[in-house]
Amino acid sequence: MKITNEEILKGLINIFKINRQRIEVYCKLSETVYTPELQQHFKTQVDESTSLLNELNPILYQSLENPENPVLYEDSEIDQSVFYFGMARASNNIRTVMISCQFGDEFLIKTYQRVLGFLEVNHVSALNDMLSGHLKSIGHTDFNMESMFSCNLTMKYFKLQ
Repeated sequence: MKITNEEILKGLINIFKINRQRIEVYCKLSETVYTPELQQHFKTQVDESTSLLNELNPILYQSLENPENPVLYEDSEIDQSVFYFGMARASNNIRTVMISCQFGDEFLIKTYQRVLGFLEVNHVSALNDMLSGHLKSIGHTDFNMESMFSCNLTMKYFKLQ
């Protein structure tokens, strides 16, 4: 599938880049937990983002190799999710990492919604279905990071401080 709409292509590049960072950060979290439930939760987040990258990679490759296309991989905007996942990646403070992931996911959801709006207007249903599925997965997480902090149980579950 070759995408020619500039706004859709820039949005897909953003989503691709954000999910690359998201994978790194959720891998970091999965390696710091003691409990199998939390490990599975973070691994699920990694798997979801990896799956999306695998689906988007051929689409972006076909779309960006088009010499008539004015959009480059480097043209995507810096998203707030990139900031939060970057902060999580750089920190060794588990609270900072987890809260940054939570904020990063919130802004990632907004990015998905914006791109889905472009897809709906341009009638790109296959891509719309793919992104909608990933959006639901991010939005339906059954793990609430804030609840861990409210009980002050962080040290019980994580190896880092």
